[in-house]
Order: sequence, then C-alpha cells, then structure tokens
Amino acid sequence: MRYFLVVFLFLFVGCMKKDFTLKDLSLPQEASSYLASSQNSSHNNQSIDPQALRENLKESYLKAWYSPWLDAKVKSNKKEVFWILKEMNKSTGYGEDLKPNAKAFNDELIKNMDIERYPSTKIKAVVVRNNDVRAVPTNKPYYLSPKGYPFDRFQNSLVFPGTPVLITPFNPDKTYPPLQSSFVYGWIKVSELAYMRDKEIELLTKLKNYDMPIKEKNPLYTDYGEFYPHAKIGELFPLIPQIQNASQIPPKKELKAYGFLKDAKGYAALQSVFLDEKDFFVFPKAFTSEIMAYFINTMLGQKYGWGGLLGNRDCSAFTRDSFANFGILLPRNSYAQSRYANNYVDLSSMKAKEKEDYIIKNATPFGTLIYLKGHIMLYLGERNHQAIVAHSIWSVQTQKHFKTLSHKIGGVVITSLWLAEEHNGAFSKKKLLIDRVLGMSDLKDFVHKTSSPLNAN
Repeated sequence: MRYFLVVFLFLFVGCMKKDFTLKDLSLPQEASSYLASSQNSSHNNQSIDPQALRENLKESYLKAWYSPWLDAKVKSNKKEVFWILKEMNKSTGYGEDLKPNAKAFNDELIKNMDIERYPSTKIKAVVVRNNDVRAVPTNKPYYLSPKGYPFDRFQNSLVFPGTPVLITPFNPDKTYPPLQSSFVYGWIKVSELAYMRDKEIELLTKLKNYDMPIKEKNPLYTDYGEFYPHAKIGELFPLIPQIQNASQIPPKKELKAYGFLKDAKGYAALQSVFLDEKDFFVFPKAFTSEIMAYFINTMLGQKYGWGGLLGNRDCSAFTRDSFANFGILLPRNSYAQSRYANNYVDLSSMKAKEKEDYIIKNATPFGTLIYLKGHIMLYLGERNHQAIVAHSIWSVQTQKHFKTLSHKIGGVVITSLWLAEEHNGAFSKKKLLIDRVLGMSDLKDFVHKTSSPLNAN
C-alpha cells in the first residue's frame, strides 16, 4: 500500500500543471502608468530645473567624463584592477563549450595580463565603436558552471563610441591594452581604440554643447554617407559649433556632432556625424518624474545583457543610462551606484514588510535606487500597497514541492518586490527580491540638495 501511495504522489506531483506565468508581468509595463501615484508621494519634489543646477550637473559630468584625458590618473589599487584573479584562482571556470577551462588557459591569460608591469604607460585614447570591456585580455567566456550563461565573468561593460580612455601598459602581444574610463576599467581590443592627439583633446574638452538621443538605435551617418554606430540612450554626442551661412534666408541649421574614426596610423580622425534634431535633446534634461518615465519606457522590453553583452543592458547599465540623461554619471556596478550619493539607507535589519513600508514612505518615485547584493532597481512608486520597481533582470528562483523553479525574465521589466511570490512554497528557502533588499539611495533628493554631485564622492 505504501508503495502505491508513493507512486501516486510521484505521478501527481510530476503531472501537476507547471504554470510558471509570473503574476507581476501582468502589471502595466509602461512607466508613465505609475506617475499618478508618484505625484501623491511626499518625497516627490517638483521639477529640479534651475538652469544653474543643470549647468552645474553638466559641468561635473563632463569633468568626470573627460578625466582620463585631463587628469590622466592611473588606478593604482591592483586588487581592484585585477579583481578577477580571485575567481580565477578558485576555479578555472567553464568555456564556450560549457566544459571546464584548462588550467594552462587561465595561466596564459594571467601571464598576458602582465600584472608586474602595471602601470607602465599612460596613453590617451578614445573608443571608436560600441565594444566590450573585458576583465581579462580575451573575448573567450568564463562561466562559473556549465549552466552559467549569460553570466560571463570576463565580461565587464559595454562602452560607447567617443568614450575617453587612458591606456595603461599593453599586454605582451599588444592585442588587448588595459584601460580605464570615467566609470570602468578592463581590457579592450586594440582595433576598437584610437590614440588621441593633444590638439583634438583641447578642442573636445572646450566644447560647450552636447546632445543625447531620445530613443534607441538611431542610425547615424558621416559627411561621407558612411554608417556610424547606432545611437543609444545615455550616449553623449559633442556638438560641432554651427557656422551659419548668412547668404541663406533663413540661415540653414544643421545639427552635427563629432564622430571618431581610426586613421592608418592608429590615431583618432574626427568626423562630422549628422543628427536628426527630432531624435536628440540638449544635454542634460531637467530631472522630472515624467521625463524619467519617458526614458524608462524607451528601454522597457529590451533583452537582458550581462555587462552589456550583445549590446544589451544588465541592471546597473539600465540605471546608469537612465540617470545619464540628467547629468548624473553613475559608476559601473550596483554596489558602487548605491553608495554614489553618500545617502545610503541600510534596510538589511528589517523584515520584508517593514522594508517595503519604509520604501513606500521614504523613497522618491523615479529617483530612488533599491539595492540588493548583485542587483539594483529604480523605484517607481506604490500600487495596491506594494512598492513598484523598474529593472533589468535575468531570472528569479523559487521553491515549491521541494523543487527549485527558475523563472526566466531576461530583460527590462516593471515588477513589485514580491516577484514570483505565487510560486514560492510555504517552506521555501528561496528568497524573494524584497527579502534580499539591503538598502536604498535617493538620487533625486541628492541632486536637489547638493551643488556639485559628482564631486561629492
């Protein structure tokens, strides 16, 4: 009898309908749907739009953006620069065939990093194409397990064309120079870089006007009709000063930006890139909930990209590119972003409902970052007594009937902090987002209170 009971239970559980539809994904997937609730928040300030403040944000942003050229300070902490060594020394990892990497493969990579000579040079350069910054000098992946995709630990960040960088020593075969930008450091293919001359640096750093795109994947072209990489949200374009032709009535107005190509000697050649005025805005925008909602909407539904893999965004790239439009240059990773404003509120000692109540009462809709280890989200407001967030997320795990369930999301979505709660059993050991929340940081309040945000770190 016991045997048949066991078989019955096995078949019953095994034949249960595996409906993994996530309730939260039925929430309105449009950020502007949450503007009404945000207006009711006592922490939602009016538009932060004094012209002086916007100019100050712009000045601070550009100072940090161009710091690899102007300051030329090399990151001296080798533990931070070569952080990946800790993982590589623990495990050889898994490669593109999802089999363990050979120890010789890792040893050769470490040798090619030439750690002993770091830093030995300071060469000013610029990125000429959308490209990946790697944690080591290779485009080969490093997964922590055979099921590790898409989390290639060697993938560090995507960088846009025109990003100022400082090259520290070349690796021995000179294929992957290590570099640092205003927000990330790592290795990049030398073919994607061009050296900068002092006269071009002086020209660019003295420019006053910049634009950013209002939508993704704007096709751009040079004066010669050549394709220039698509514009992406959060990408900065230095505008070429306009010279009006007095003989034309009315004077012809063309919007052009400097683009970066690589000449035969490896140096940057500045090119005119045409911008369609309707697809770009004057940088930076006024920080309002409505405008932030607009930019979030442009990225909602996009696929997840760990470290910018395949040109997509992970959680911290989504927040970085969202806030860049307002002149806020966030760091690369989620932990650093949560500490950027120096107003981090620790929620780790609270229970789940206490955390949520505190967030709803104290966070600024469309301006507060919610942090948990390895993940960051943007608070949008409250709906049906639940905190709502926008974020780029790969998956969440729950546990039911003693089975672990993985719910793939794989993109930018709007959810509550109780995402997938309906699939978590009473005795589950899997934690929901709300359980894992560690703290929050209010960037809108920070911008409102400080006169020089980027110098506050």
